[in-house]
Amino acid sequence: MDATTIGFVVLALIVLLIIARAVYRLILGEGMTDTLINKDNKAAAVALGGFLLGVIQVIIPVLNSPSHTFWSDVRGVAAYGIGGILAMAVAGIIFEQYAQMTGLHIREQVRQGNLAAGIVDGSIYIAASQIVEGALSGDGGSFIPTLVFWAAGVAALIVFTHIFRQITAYQDFKQIGSGNVAAALGAAGLIVSIGIMVGAAVSGNFTGYTAGFRSFGLILLVIFVLYPVRQIVVQMLLLGGGFSFRNGRLDKEISEDANVGAGLLEAIGYIATALVVTQIF
Repeated sequence: MDATTIGFVVLALIVLLIIARAVYRLILGEGMTDTLINKDNKAAAVALGGFLLGVIQVIIPVLNSPSHTFWSDVRGVAAYGIGGILAMAVAGIIFEQYAQMTGLHIREQVRQGNLAAGIVDGSIYIAASQIVEGALSGDGGSFIPTLVFWAAGVAALIVFTHIFRQITAYQDFKQIGSGNVAAALGAAGLIVSIGIMVGAAVSGNFTGYTAGFRSFGLILLVIFVLYPVRQIVVQMLLLGGGFSFRNGRLDKEISEDANVGAGLLEAIGYIATALVVTQIF
């Protein structure tokens, strides 16, 4: 990579991060300097960190694409970089609307400084970035297939998150709204892991909707392996509890004791499983 290319990539990255910061400022509805410095809002800092990590996930493949002419590269970065950031932001907003329907007003909680809500908000955008990156991969990012599989991915993220969080003995979003960081970590790990697997499901070259949705559905079925990981690997092997389908030691450690270590182990178990599964498939 020559000096000109390096300079272009660095400049493009800085510009896209500035745009990303402005986009999140619009989402949060508050000035970022006032929120982070004057109010020392740690929840907003964590949420913004997750958003920016998601942005990096989206734009690195764009910046790593083959170089052509200077202006064609500028147009490509503008189209796919800014488009990817907006697609990620929209996916995150849709998920936040789902959370609001379940009783958790994530953005309001973040503005109030609820760290648990900030953790979940950051994880939503990391998961959304996985879906955007997957949908943009292969086939030159053709618009219609990209849009279709992006929408399918966002829907799958919400549906599977809802299914899994209904199985727990406690109400996740209620716990998060009350500031339970342990519950937030478990939920965040689940959301990110589902995002990783759904992103893998929508990635690759477009060979037709029948074939695309067949492979998409196959990987989605594998997502159900996350629950045995929670109940067997985390609850039994790591925490030393007996097997239970629900309301076991892990549920009690998180909902009653707000055990951050238990929530962190749950999150790591989910994410590690997703990384292994996506390598196999």
